[in-house]
Amino acid sequence: MTSSSETAIKADHGEAQRLYHRGVAAARGGQKRLAAGLLTRALQLDPGCEMAWLWLSGVLDDPHQQAFCLNAVLTLNPHNQHARHGLRLLEERHLLNGTARPAPGLPAPLASPTSASGPRDRHDGAWWVGWRRARHEMSRARLLFWAFPIVLVLMAILLYESFAIAVERAQTPPVAAAPAFSVPVATLAPARPGSEPILEAEPLAVVESLAASYLGALEPLRADLRSATANYRELTSQPGGASVGHVAATQRLRATVESALTAMGQLRPPGTLQQAHDDYRRGLELQLEGLDALLEFYGGYDVANANRAAQRFQQARAYIERAQASFSSQARQLAELSQIASQTPR
Repeated sequence: MTSSSETAIKADHGEAQRLYHRGVAAARGGQKRLAAGLLTRALQLDPGCEMAWLWLSGVLDDPHQQAFCLNAVLTLNPHNQHARHGLRLLEERHLLNGTARPAPGLPAPLASPTSASGPRDRHDGAWWVGWRRARHEMSRARLLFWAFPIVLVLMAILLYESFAIAVERAQTPPVAAAPAFSVPVATLAPARPGSEPILEAEPLAVVESLAASYLGALEPLRADLRSATANYRELTSQPGGASVGHVAATQRLRATVESALTAMGQLRPPGTLQQAHDDYRRGLELQLEGLDALLEFYGGYDVANANRAAQRFQQARAYIERAQASFSSQARQLAELSQIASQTPR
């Protein structure tokens, strides 16, 4: 048996402090169950955190578990007035009918450094036994710790899927190539007095040709995006999928979106489609920001990143749908003009 200064399990103080601060934030926000799970995990990593025991006593509902946490605070610091006051209130309200018992998954607190060496050695042995027993009960606390971030990820994925479905519904029909003979034939008319303007607006046939060329160049990019989105939805919607697989699928989709955004920067849309072009690019940029936020969430499971990802996907959807409507309208006009030109007598 090692001495009390060389415990068999080394406390991870850095991770424990991060979990402690998140637990305190959850407690202040009124999320007691989430706070209890975070503080329990923090104490499993560092049983000597006095403030974590004190905050945990405030989010538990069982008076005996509260008393156990307050006694743990007094074990670490016998002069803690908050813990003494809490135990006195529990005793005055006659809420303690038996001995204090720990919440599931909690280790015993480490002995105070000012304690005598003999009792501290005995406490180290009890802490080790309690730690080993607590390992079998950590599943419930771990489930609570992971449940809330996973729900947020699923919400972000569902929102992105609705965005992808909207993109598919607004898919542009195939664009017919503008025929070379679509230039309207001028009819002979009596000469009119007056001077004709020398400079005229850009011929309609040229505008149609530019629009058809632009939409034709844009269609492969959009097809790649639809294919990548379908693959992403298939991989992330499978039940029981690992977070590593979700990260890889998100990275592949991000690469496709970034490639499409770069390719769109090289396209030169006609004036009639300039606004739709800008809207579509802005939607891809917001989609890229949302995927980046989703990857950051997978890295640290910070709720703020999941919320930012959902917000960016919603904003991107609005821009993409507006651009898709313009693309579809222009494609229909080109298809109608193509049919009319094919029936023109030659």
